[in-house]
Amino acid sequence: MGVAEDLAYGQKLLPWFAGFLQALYAEGKSRKTFAQYRDHLWLLGGTIISEVSLYEEYQDDPLEKLREAVADGSILPDHYDQMTQAELKAFERTCRRFEKYLGKKRPDEAE
Repeated sequence: MGVAEDLAYGQKLLPWFAGFLQALYAEGKSRKTFAQYRDHLWLLGGTIISEVSLYEEYQDDPLEKLREAVADGSILPDHYDQMTQAELKAFERTCRRFEKYLGKKRPDEAE
C-alpha cells in the first residue's frame, strides 16, 4: 500500500472524478451534497486502488475499472462493515449516478 504504482494508477482515475464533480457543481448541488459525493468518490477510488494493488492489475484500464466497480452496485468501500445502512445507501446512490455519468462519456472524453 502506498507504492508508486498505486499513486500513478490513482492519478489516472482523477480526470474522471474531476469531470463528475464538475458536472455536479454545474448542477448547483448544495455544499453538503457536493461534499458527500466527493467523499464517496474518495472511498471508491481508494477501494479500486486497493484491489488493483492487491492483484497487481496496474496495467488494467482505469476507466474500465471504474465502470466495473460501479456497475450494478458491484463494489463496496473498504470498511463498509463500519458504515450505517444510510451511509451505504448514500454510497450506492453516488455509484449509480457516477455509472450514468461514465455511460455518457467516451474513453477519450476525460475532462
